[in-house]
Amino acid sequence: MPGFVPVYQSALTVVYGVTTFLFLAQYRRTRSVPLLVLGAGSLYVTLIVFLQLLSFPNVLSQGRLLGSGPDTTTWLWTFWHVGPPLFALPYAIMEGDGRGRLVPARRVALVGWLVSAAVAVAVALAGAAATRYVHLLPKTVEGDDYWLTTTSGVGPTVVALTIAALAVLCWTTRLRTVLQLWLAVALLLLVFDNLVTLPAAARGTVGWFAGRLEALVAGVVLLAVYLREVDFLYARAEAAAHEREARRAELQLARDNLALALDAAEMGDWELDLRTGTSRRTPRHDAIFGYEEPVAEWGVESLLGHVIPEDRAEVRAALDGVLATERVDLRCRIKRADDGAIRWIALRGKAYLDGAGRVRAMAGVVMDTTRQHDAEERLNQAQKMEAIGQLTGGVAHDFNNLLTIIVGNLDMIVRRPGDERRVERLASSGLQAAKRGAEVTEKLLAFSRRQVLRPETVNPNRLLHDFQALLRRALGETIEVRLELDASLDPVRLDPGQFESAVLNLAVNARDAMPGGGSLTVKTCNAHLDVGELAERPDLLPGAYVLVAVSDTGHGMDAATLARAFEPFFTTKDVGRGTGLGLSQVYGFVRQAGGHAQIKSAPNQGTSIELYLPRSVEKVMEGRPEGPLPLRRAAAGEVVLVVEDEPAVLDMAVESLGELGYRALTATRASEALDRLGGPERIDILFSDVVMPGGMNGVQLSVEARRLRPELRVLLTSGYTGTALDEQGLPPDLPLLSKPYQRDELANKLRVVLGR
Repeated sequence: MPGFVPVYQSALTVVYGVTTFLFLAQYRRTRSVPLLVLGAGSLYVTLIVFLQLLSFPNVLSQGRLLGSGPDTTTWLWTFWHVGPPLFALPYAIMEGDGRGRLVPARRVALVGWLVSAAVAVAVALAGAAATRYVHLLPKTVEGDDYWLTTTSGVGPTVVALTIAALAVLCWTTRLRTVLQLWLAVALLLLVFDNLVTLPAAARGTVGWFAGRLEALVAGVVLLAVYLREVDFLYARAEAAAHEREARRAELQLARDNLALALDAAEMGDWELDLRTGTSRRTPRHDAIFGYEEPVAEWGVESLLGHVIPEDRAEVRAALDGVLATERVDLRCRIKRADDGAIRWIALRGKAYLDGAGRVRAMAGVVMDTTRQHDAEERLNQAQKMEAIGQLTGGVAHDFNNLLTIIVGNLDMIVRRPGDERRVERLASSGLQAAKRGAEVTEKLLAFSRRQVLRPETVNPNRLLHDFQALLRRALGETIEVRLELDASLDPVRLDPGQFESAVLNLAVNARDAMPGGGSLTVKTCNAHLDVGELAERPDLLPGAYVLVAVSDTGHGMDAATLARAFEPFFTTKDVGRGTGLGLSQVYGFVRQAGGHAQIKSAPNQGTSIELYLPRSVEKVMEGRPEGPLPLRRAAAGEVVLVVEDEPAVLDMAVESLGELGYRALTATRASEALDRLGGPERIDILFSDVVMPGGMNGVQLSVEARRLRPELRVLLTSGYTGTALDEQGLPPDLPLLSKPYQRDELANKLRVVLGR
C-alpha cells in the first residue's frame, strides 16, 4: 500500500494535469466555452486527486499530511468522483443544442484565469469541508471498512449522478465526435470504478485495487483520445498545407496565363491600395503611360497627372463615384511621359470596400484604345455621311416632286393666264404642294430639334381629352380608341400644338399597322427614371417624368426596323404612302422638350411608343381659346414696319399687309429699321425676320426698338432660327409667325399682337 498509493495518485495527477493543459490550450485557440468547461473539470479533478494523495496515512510521511482520519480520504474520493459528471453535464447540454458559444477574443485570457481561480476556490472549499468540517458530513468509513459509503447513500448518489451525466451526453450529442465518444467511455469507466469499489468496501481488497485501476484507465483514456484528436488535427493541418500549396501553384499558373493573355491583348493590369498608397503594376501598364522602366510609385494623382486637362474633371468625377458602383470604368486621353503623344486609354476595374464602407483598394486593367477610337471615329463619320446622304436624298426626292407641281402649274398659268377657272385650279394645286413642302421642313426641323417652340405648362390629360375627337376621326371606325389617363398626373412644359401633332403622327402610324382594325391605347402616368435606366443617355437627368404611351395591336416591328424607326425618310410603307418623317418628328419634339422616346415592339405583338416628358413644377396654364380667331383687318390705319432681307418675301409681306388694310414701311436690315424707328414716322407694329445679316437678329432688334418706342408692338417671323438664338429661345412675350405663312395666318397673328 505505501508503494501503490503514491504511484497511483501521482499518475492520476499527471494524466489529468496534462489533459487540463491540452483542454485549456485548445480553448485559447478556439475560444470555445464547452472546451473551457472540460478544462475546468479536468483541473478540478487534478487538484482534488492531489489533495487526496496528501490525506493517505504513512505514504509521503508518518501519519497524514492532510486531515486527521480516513473520513477525509473518503470524502475527497467522493468530491473527486462528483467532479467529472458535474462538468460533463453542462458540456453535453451546450454541445447538444448546436449553438456555437465563443468567448470574445479580447477576453479569452481573462475568462480562462477567472474560471481557473474559481475551480481552485471550489477545490479549497472541498478540502476544508473534508478536513476541518468533516465531522459535519455523513459518516462514510469506519477504520478500513468503507461499507458505510454505500449504506449512507453517498456512493450510490455518485453512481447515479455519473450515470445521469453519461445518459445526457449520449442523448444530446449522439457522440458525433471522437472526443464525445471517449468522454462517454471515461464516464462509463468511472461508473465501473464506483460499482467495483463500493461492494468491496475495504481498502487493500481486490475490489479496491480494481476501482483504482478503473479510475486510472478513465483518465488515461481521456488523455489518449485527446492526444489522438490533436494528432488528427495535425494531420488535417498537414493536408490543408499540401492543398494550399497545390492551390498556390494553380493560382500562380493562372496568374502566368492571365499575364500572357493580357500581354497578347496589349493590356496592363494594376492594383492600388488606397490605405498604404502601395501599388502593383505589370510592365505593360507603365509602358502605356510612356515609361520604358517601371516607375517607383503610382497612385491616383499619378494617373491624373497624365490625363489631359480637358478630361481631368471627368476622370476625377468617375473615380469619386466608384463608391456607389464599386466599379471603375472610364475612357480618357493621356499624355505619354516619353514622347508627349496624346493617347486614348480605357481603364476598367473593381473597387474593394472596408468594414466602414470606404474604398480601401482598386484593381483592374488598362489598355491603349487609340487605334480603336480612331476606327470608331472613321466609322461614325462614315455613318454620318450615309445618314446625310439618305436625308438629302429624301429631301431632294420630296421637294423635286413638289417643285414639279409648283413650277409646272406656274408655267401653265403664265402661258395661258386668261382662263380664270384653270388659273384658280392650278394655283390651288401649287398652293397645296407648297403646304406639303412646309410640312416636310417642319418635320425636319422637329427631328433636328431646331423648330421654334412656344412651351406652356399644361396637363397632358386635358390636351388628350380635347384632342380625342379628332383622333377618332383620323383612325376611323374600325379602330377602338382607349384613353387610360392617370388622374394624379403631374404637369409638363411643352408646346401643345407639337404635342398634339406628335400624338396624331403616332396614331396614324398605328392605324397603318392595323389594316384590319384593332385597338389604340393612349396611357398616361407618372414615372421615375433612375441612373441605371439612363446609363446610355448621359444627356438626360434622373428624376420625375410623365409617361405618355401610345400602344397598338398591329403587326409590330422586327429588330432591323426597330433600330431605324426614328431615322428621317425611313419608312416601311409603299411608295407614295408616307414620307418617313412621322416618327422622326416625334423623336425630335420629345428630345427638344428635354425628354426621352423609346419603342417596344415585336413581330405580331403590336407596338408601344413611350414618351418620357420631364415633370414641371410650375402651375398649369389656363385653357387656350378654342376655335379660329376672326380675321383682323386694319381698323385705324395702323402702320407696320416690315424688316426682311429677302426681296421676294418682303414684297409678299407688303402685298398681304396691303390687302388687310395696313400701311407698310420696309427695311432690309436691322440698322435701317432702327433709323426709321428713330424718325418721326408713325409705326405701330414691328414685323421682323429673326435671322438677318448685319450682326443683329430680330430679337435684338426688338429690344433696341422698344427702347426707342416703348409702346411699339412686335411680331417676329422665321422659318429656321439656326444659331441666331441661344438655347433659351425666344422671349415669352414675343409672338412668332412661322414661315411659310399665308395672309390669313398673318392677320390672326396681328390680331393677337394688337390685342395685347
